[in-house]
Amino acid sequence: MLSAFSRVSRRQNTDLGVYCSHETWMAERRHHARCRPAKTGVKDAPVRTEAAMSGSGPRKCLVVGVCVLIAGLVVPAGGVAAQPAVAGSDGAGNNIHAGAPFATDQALNLTTNLTVAGTPLPDGGSVTTADNPRLAMNVTSNATIEVISVRINDNTRRSYVPNATAFNESTRLDLDAGTHDLTTVVRTADGTTTYTGTITEDPNAPLVTFEAPMSAGFVGPDNEYEPLGNNYTVNQATVTLEGTIQDQSAVEYMEITRYYNYRPGINGLPDSKADAKREIEIPDPGDSFSRELRLGPGRPSVGSGVNRLQIEVADEYGNVRQYHTQIAVKDTAAPEINVLDRRPVATRSAVEVTAEVTDSVGISSISVRDGPVTGAGQNVLFTQRQPLRRPFSETVTTTVPILDGTKAITLIATDQANHRTTRELAVNYSELVTPAIQFDNSLTGTAGAQRVQAVGRVYDGQISRVRVESLTPDGETIDINSVYSGGVTENVSFQELLDAEAYPAAVRVRVLDVTGTEHTKTIELSQSEPVDEVVVEGAGTETETAGGEGDQADRTTLRNIESSPAVSPGTADQSGPLGTLTGLVSEYALPIVGLLVVVILLLVVQQRRG
Repeated sequence: MLSAFSRVSRRQNTDLGVYCSHETWMAERRHHARCRPAKTGVKDAPVRTEAAMSGSGPRKCLVVGVCVLIAGLVVPAGGVAAQPAVAGSDGAGNNIHAGAPFATDQALNLTTNLTVAGTPLPDGGSVTTADNPRLAMNVTSNATIEVISVRINDNTRRSYVPNATAFNESTRLDLDAGTHDLTTVVRTADGTTTYTGTITEDPNAPLVTFEAPMSAGFVGPDNEYEPLGNNYTVNQATVTLEGTIQDQSAVEYMEITRYYNYRPGINGLPDSKADAKREIEIPDPGDSFSRELRLGPGRPSVGSGVNRLQIEVADEYGNVRQYHTQIAVKDTAAPEINVLDRRPVATRSAVEVTAEVTDSVGISSISVRDGPVTGAGQNVLFTQRQPLRRPFSETVTTTVPILDGTKAITLIATDQANHRTTRELAVNYSELVTPAIQFDNSLTGTAGAQRVQAVGRVYDGQISRVRVESLTPDGETIDINSVYSGGVTENVSFQELLDAEAYPAAVRVRVLDVTGTEHTKTIELSQSEPVDEVVVEGAGTETETAGGEGDQADRTTLRNIESSPAVSPGTADQSGPLGTLTGLVSEYALPIVGLLVVVILLLVVQQRRG
């Protein structure tokens, strides 16, 4: 009976769909544990005792828990690094990345390499070439290649019958300008594969559309192409040549050459005899361009002054196009004179005048005349004879001696077209050195029972000395302070506290200019509420007593609030014990789970053994 019970038998567990030994099946029913499937056609597995079955499950789970614990300690918080994505696979473990310059049919063991004018053409790709490109084919297969058909726009151009496992051929496609669909059909003994691509033939040079200073190219109402004209006229010597470039391939360069003749009667000479030549090269301009050009002024009276332009543009295949035109600069406006400053010269009775002259074509000369416009004679301040070097803006300074009273001077400016502008100035030396005196009425007043305060400034003059004094009602001096007594200056501020005997009192400011002339200004003060006192703590330092500690307290509070750390809406304070515990649980969640599994399973095993 015992041997019969121990004999290994095979019984099918219909619930699990696997084969188990008799004892294992009985143990399984008692413990509700799934047994290992028994393979058909092999000997029965040894009988597992009830004790073994009762301990195998917890042991396995114990191992799983330990693995989870180790994984939680080893794997970083960021997780496992992501592996780089692969475009595809050939089914045999070989990765095929996007953009490979070949086509492979894994099912037919067929590889096709196509190049157009030396450029690889992948299946479904495109390529741009010059005129009449050459197509090179390299086809390999495990099976015999029976037919290869090359089609352009669905018309068969080439057909081959290799009857071999490898095929190499190079041929001209005889394409017209434009974009064409290329189809290559390859038939082998195992099947047929079709490859496609696009070829753009670009035998034409780039086309330029000019947008400024002339309009030509694709600028018509229906986007029609209007050719570049032979002659254009502008009214300024600086222009911006700009526009767009159209081509089916990449534009290699753009070169702008300007020729200018300003000597009489040589407009018909070759470019090499031009008086001035400038070249501007723009490598890889893309689809647009913008460059500033300096043009020479026109001289119709002597038959010269023409700017001839040559614009050359080429694409990457050596297709070159040239444009030629002429631009004349017609000067229609006279120069403008703007007086910037009139400043007295402190060392002598003279005035320094600074002026700016502007012209859109170029300034030829600037002069000054010691007298009115109707006078005679002039002193040249600036001149330029070379037309392309004449400035559009020039600043000049001249010193005019003045012995007494007011004197008239005249500024004269001329441009290339001999347009002349005059500007007459009335200059008075005394007016320029006389300062202005100003009191600050809000801060000037009584500062106590026998004190007055004077605040203000002296400006707009040539100042050599400033003093402030307090006066009795009879005009006698009570107190006097020296504010400034250095060299010549143009601006002096004062804020002085002075003694006063009785009210009404007065404050007087005395200013000496560079000519030795003294200028004064007096203000009378009556008994009233003291004004806000300005306490002089040092040279150039002042402190207002208004405001008090309350303002400082407000500023301190605001500063403390602004320096507090920002708290995001909906975010709890992480500085307390609960925040610390939450952070630890978040960081070590996986190790904690593994540890709990290990502890629980150890308790289960201990209970079973007990």
